[in-house]
Amino acid sequence: GVGGSRYLNNAQLKQVRPDGIEADAVRAEAGQQAFAALSSLGLAAPQTTQACLRPCPPDALPYLGAVPGTCNAYVAAGHNCWGILWAPVTGKAMAELILEGTSNCVDLAPFDPARFSGGEESASARTGRGRQRAGEPVGEQW
Repeated sequence: GVGGSRYLNNAQLKQVRPDGIEADAVRAEAGQQAFAALSSLGLAAPQTTQACLRPCPPDALPYLGAVPGTCNAYVAAGHNCWGILWAPVTGKAMAELILEGTSNCVDLAPFDPARFSGGEESASARTGRGRQRAGEPVGEQW
């Protein structure tokens, strides 16, 4: 992706229709130009440009751990564009958690799915992280 994602809250997300998700032509052109600078494969215009929704929790950290209020149910999701990069360590951490009861390779506390449970202040407000704050873009996830 070319970046610049926008965070949608639940109300906004409910209004999104699959046929309403369109690639930003300016970003697609910037991506094509960058690819052309790296490889002759990028010299031809793309046949298709597309956009998609990417899972990203409000604090921009994935959900990794036990599903609150359940027994033997776990989740590893919400990595945004970093899912492929984080897949090996996520798999190892989740395997350790499920088989041994704790992850030894990564402290999963910051990624606890229960961090949004209850009436406490949201994690994004606590950490200042996220895709967009008060309507102001904050750039890429990391």
